[in-house]
Amino acid sequence: MDRWDIVVIGAGIAGVSAVRTLAEHDLRRVLLLNGEDAVPYKRTKASRYIAKRFHPEEFQLESADWYADHGVTLRNGVTASELNVSERTLSVDGEEIAFDKLILATGAEPLYPRAIRPHEAGSFYIVRTAGDVQRLTAAAKTAKRALIDGMGVLAVEVAAELRRMGLQVTLAGATPQLMPRQLSIRSGEILEELLTSKGIKLRFQEEILSFEPRKKGGFSVAIIRDSGAFDLVVFCIGVAPRKSLAAMAGIETNLGILVDGFLQTSAPGIYAAGDVAEHDGGHITHLWHAAEYQGRIAALNAIGTATPFDDPPFRLKSEVFNSYFFSMNKPRHPLDFGIEEFEINSRYQCFYYEEDTVIGAVMVNDSDRAKLYEQAVCERWPRERVHNELSL
Repeated sequence: MDRWDIVVIGAGIAGVSAVRTLAEHDLRRVLLLNGEDAVPYKRTKASRYIAKRFHPEEFQLESADWYADHGVTLRNGVTASELNVSERTLSVDGEEIAFDKLILATGAEPLYPRAIRPHEAGSFYIVRTAGDVQRLTAAAKTAKRALIDGMGVLAVEVAAELRRMGLQVTLAGATPQLMPRQLSIRSGEILEELLTSKGIKLRFQEEILSFEPRKKGGFSVAIIRDSGAFDLVVFCIGVAPRKSLAAMAGIETNLGILVDGFLQTSAPGIYAAGDVAEHDGGHITHLWHAAEYQGRIAALNAIGTATPFDDPPFRLKSEVFNSYFFSMNKPRHPLDFGIEEFEINSRYQCFYYEEDTVIGAVMVNDSDRAKLYEQAVCERWPRERVHNELSL
């Protein structure tokens, strides 16, 4: 049985960040398990290259040779089906392997509406992997009408890309505004105005009630206040942490895999990082840079360099029809904080204050100063400095 110093399961940014960190410390017996056939790539690019067709090799996080050159064995297209915590072993496509330390970076998997039944899997589209995007691009070339279920950043980016391809696009979702987790009410309105100006139909506070393939192709879809026939249906309603491997092994889980302040799970020597890790208070980060940071922290703790996870804020950006939307640490309950908003021409900014200190920001079309917004939130600038250095 092969034995490894550290095994990392999952080759998204959390997993790759972990092995990068291990390579910095010259560990040579490291195994990275990648569920996809492609060399690990930047998945956030996938939804932005539907119209152009996404090629994962153009966005590799590291070259294929980098892994072997840094003591990392990369195995693509494999999955771990069973974890034995007490024996420190994994079953990987029927092969048993042993490990000293383990980092779970298994990420998240898409959610589907209640109206979808098991036998309909494969009738619709999701946008999670390079293969998903390539299939969607191919289907969109012969389609005319598309329905996208969701109002988050992924749904918005998919809608914009399909509209660029000339499809009639309808975006429907349960929320009363676009990207409610990231955008203020006004910035959501700005995005709404942009999408409708490009011919995208928006259906807020809607739910799919029925979803039926049509004999002549496409789908008949009924939502609360409408119905119609669509050639494509794409689901972007969110994700759930991929926690089943850990749960079946007896590791404590809730929404995700529960971790302590050092990203260790309930099983000593086993860590979790990225979209699968649930922190104190039920917090799951869902951001690319946050997953990258957690991968590094998990790796440092796995090699014995005690490093607490301080949960710093990270930004989200999205470019839609040449407009730039930025969000960083927007409060879950914004009315509990002081709010300042400014808008001049096509630029907009919103700051959230705790007493007189900025703790979050939302911005539209001020991309040249994006790093300055990040600095302001990370360093918790006083209101006066925000006015002096970031006024429109």
